[in-house]
Amino acid sequence: MASDSLVSIVVTLTPHPDKLDRMLIVITQCIEILKEAIRIVRETEPGNLRYHLNVEMKGDQRGESIVFLEDYENQAAWDNHCKGEAYNYMTKIFTGEDILAKTPSMVFIKPLAGWTSR
Repeated sequence: MASDSLVSIVVTLTPHPDKLDRMLIVITQCIEILKEAIRIVRETEPGNLRYHLNVEMKGDQRGESIVFLEDYENQAAWDNHCKGEAYNYMTKIFTGEDILAKTPSMVFIKPLAGWTSR
């Protein structure tokens, strides 16, 4: 069972219809930045337990949104992530280029039952 201090988040980003490709490029650039600096990220975000990037699907077609599934050891780990290079890079681009059609949906969740692996 998950720790009581675990912070789990589902973040949904919905761009303007003509900006989805640009958003994916920005996210890819961010991922490349993280790949290059993975040692530093691991040292500075030890409480980042899961960071999964997903695209919404409608049948076999790409949908309108990007969905992040994130787990952090505790609130302090989440706060640290929000101060990180990747978070701030994406925020700056998405805001500066008016990519998002609406405010990101950020839902904090608490696991009730189930498993993450067998």
